Amino acid sequence: MKHMRSLLSTAQALRQVFLPPQTILRSQYLRPSSIGIRASLRPFTSTPEFLASRPKAKPEDKRSSVANLVKDEAITAEYVQLVNVEGTLDPPVRTWLALRRIDRAKEWLIQVKAEMDGAPPVCKVVNKAEYREQERARAKAAHAARTSLKQVELNWAIDNHDLSHRLKKITEFITKGHKVEVVLLRKKYKRAPKPEEVKNVMDKVVQTIKEANGMQIKPMEGEPGNHVLFTVKKKPDQQHQQQQQAETQPETQPEKQPETQPETVY
Repeated sequence: MKHMRSLLSTAQALRQVFLPPQTILRSQYLRPSSIGIRASLRPFTSTPEFLASRPKAKPEDKRSSVANLVKDEAITAEYVQLVNVEGTLDPPVRTWLALRRIDRAKEWLIQVKAEMDGAPPVCKVVNKAEYREQERARAKAAHAARTSLKQVELNWAIDNHDLSHRLKKITEFITKGHKVEVVLLRKKYKRAPKPEEVKNVMDKVVQTIKEANGMQIKPMEGEPGNHVLFTVKKKPDQQHQQQQQAETQPETQPEKQPETQPETVY
């Protein structure tokens, strides 16, 4: 036993002389760092650097219908059916392949019919420039429809209920910015209007135009009691404000010259 102990002590002495000392790592240093794990699990997509490096899509005008289109990558279906030049549907094709076949700089793949009953959505390839031109034409047509000429016809011997309805239409058209033709006439096979009826209708039409902030853009045509035509439209806002200021001025100031109104024949 003593012999074995001497051998072990000799071996240990030689080991300490000829070999460098080794550092024994304790188990506490071998444990994984919880801080490192939490850092690696934190999503990097929320960092400001990543968000700044992402390519920004070109913003679309929210007033434009282009912003409301389901197009290109917004089409989430795996397959789509394309409308060909003949107006018929081609067999279903993968969406990514349909996008690959078009000129992305000049064309869109837009969805014209959503997926329904298991059938893939129907899509169409449109030229960007042509689509925008069509959109401008539609907007121009809509504007023309809003500002188109409206006509309201009244009979001199009209009853109070119908007169009230037509005066409301005049107010509505002027308020919406339409150009309005107010036609006052004597219809065939109707009784002749009384002078007080002619005066009543004329006064109410003129008052309605004034209250609707309207103005005559042409001189009155015709003769009261027979055929009269008023062509009116809404006044510009600045002119309306100036008129309101003039009406609120003291009475000592010179009165504004009244507009020429047909007062001669009633």
